[in-house]
Amino acid sequence: MSIESPIWPSKLDHLRLNSDDPAMLADFYADTFGYQASPMPDGTVLLQGPDRRLVVGPGKPGERPYHGFCVQDRQQLQDIRDFVQGQGVNTEPSPSAIFEGDAVAVRDPDGWLNVFGMPRRDLPSHKAVNTPSAVKLSGRLQHVVVATDNLARMMSFYEDVLGYVPSDYCSADVDDPATRKVAFYRSDPEHHSFAVFSASEVGSDHHAYEASSWNDIRDWADHMSSRHIKLWWGPGRHGPGNNLFFMIQDPHGNQVEISAELEIMPREMAPRVWPLEERSLNLWGPGWIRD
Repeated sequence: MSIESPIWPSKLDHLRLNSDDPAMLADFYADTFGYQASPMPDGTVLLQGPDRRLVVGPGKPGERPYHGFCVQDRQQLQDIRDFVQGQGVNTEPSPSAIFEGDAVAVRDPDGWLNVFGMPRRDLPSHKAVNTPSAVKLSGRLQHVVVATDNLARMMSFYEDVLGYVPSDYCSADVDDPATRKVAFYRSDPEHHSFAVFSASEVGSDHHAYEASSWNDIRDWADHMSSRHIKLWWGPGRHGPGNNLFFMIQDPHGNQVEISAELEIMPREMAPRVWPLEERSLNLWGPGWIRD
């Protein structure tokens, strides 16, 4: 049973992606996902769209230096700081140029940095768009997923230290918790804002945008086709989360998901266990089986 944590409720607000060619990657996301670009004083590029934000900066392709979760107010932020420090976890200075300077940054056992904060009020505004464009497509930044070579340690940290609420597990043997291979966590009533998959090494897995309906999935897929971008996986429907989806890959091979109809789960709802099999990962067709 997860602990009562002040991290609830919080939402994924933005994340940073690194590239050895940040201008190229920023252009790709601007064109493909309807972002408008603004250069930032620290040399990164802020990408903004309706209910979605990314930061692109210089670094090794595939790196994701931090994930930014938005909280409701400063009291919640102070409660989070007190809570994690009371758990014996060191907080770090926030690297996010999107959040106010009092944001709380916490590093997990695999080195991923989760930043909790409130967005600055002086961020550049993005322009209104009145013509057909990806900027007009529904796609709220919704969840981020990582891979780990030590799932038990990561699960213990997110459940017992930070207090994320487990929604679903996938296990090789549904009756044996020691065989768990996937864990989905929520920080508000949506099925997951963070998830972790067992793999042979630590790495990024994907990040996702939540559309409003199946018709939006169609419109996003048509948009990808207009850009000659092939769907990498899907369309399909996940078992855990029950969401419709498809995925593409960006120029560095990062997987990006468009999702809709993600399940809503009250905080008190207990986690479920799914067998680790193709059908759990995609009720409609082929699954993406991580190594």
